[in-house]
Amino acid sequence: MGSFFTLVSIENTKLWKRLSTKIMLIIMIVIIIAATGIFKYYTVSQKVTNTISVSENWKQELQKNVDMQKIQLKQAESDTNKRAKVLIGMTKKSIAEGEYRINNNIKPESSKSVWLRSSEFATNAGYGGIIALLLIISCSALVAGEFSEGTMKMMISRPYRRWEILTSKLLAIILYGLVLLVTTFLLNFIMIGIFFGFNDMGIKEMMWTSSSIIYISAALKTAIIFGLNFLQVLVYVILAFAISAISRSRSIATGFSLFLLLVGSNIAQLLAMYFSWGKYLPFGTSNFSTFVTVGATIEGTSLAFAIGLSAIYSIVFCFAGYVVFEKRDI
Repeated sequence: MGSFFTLVSIENTKLWKRLSTKIMLIIMIVIIIAATGIFKYYTVSQKVTNTISVSENWKQELQKNVDMQKIQLKQAESDTNKRAKVLIGMTKKSIAEGEYRINNNIKPESSKSVWLRSSEFATNAGYGGIIALLLIISCSALVAGEFSEGTMKMMISRPYRRWEILTSKLLAIILYGLVLLVTTFLLNFIMIGIFFGFNDMGIKEMMWTSSSIIYISAALKTAIIFGLNFLQVLVYVILAFAISAISRSRSIATGFSLFLLLVGSNIAQLLAMYFSWGKYLPFGTSNFSTFVTVGATIEGTSLAFAIGLSAIYSIVFCFAGYVVFEKRDI
């Protein structure tokens, strides 16, 4: 076991010795600083207000809204139009939040907390997709790149099993991904706080779990959203890892993985919306954070279903990569 951790340390060192690894981290930092700065400039130039007017009769108004949404939910559930089905999960989430506020006397906030603003901005800015893009490039370089560079033969000649070599590379990529995730989480929070204020640091917020509402700290909710985004990233990283091990071509691994990330996932999600069998496709329900922030956009799915299905596909991808790597001559 000690030798395996040594191998992981070696792969991690090799990864960080690459100039591209450091440059990608710097690029991520620059993107976050620039994006939050531009967002601040936009809000100032367009005089966007940060406060929300809350009526003294908010309970009565919220109850009317809930009653109207229940009618809309029944109509959507009985509607044969597939587009109407998209609204079912969102409407259920909105109804549950409204009823929870009324039953627990939780008045709507007059302004967004730094945590809510931070998680919303990170989602809208697409930081998860950027991290996935950077990790796919790193994964292709660390796995497929070593075939083209000829260094994989040196690794095989050492007293390590093939599965240990491949696993150490995967763990090194995941560790790099965690560095990018933590950097994004902290820097995005700090920049949003600097530009918009560190207000309501200890506030609690509601979180939808696909079936009920839980009331937790806003900090924990934000961390969960970032964590779910990272789980989605891992699905694409594992796919890139498997393709790299199978194809042994850096260009094929990078190109095909990026195609699935940028195009294939959108196609799978559209098929999942319009066909009942579509929800079982790879990447059709892999946008995990939307189950918490928006609600299920695909009928008959939940967060547990999405994570479970993606876990199965990830295992299949890994299995295929390991089998080919074990059997094929280097």
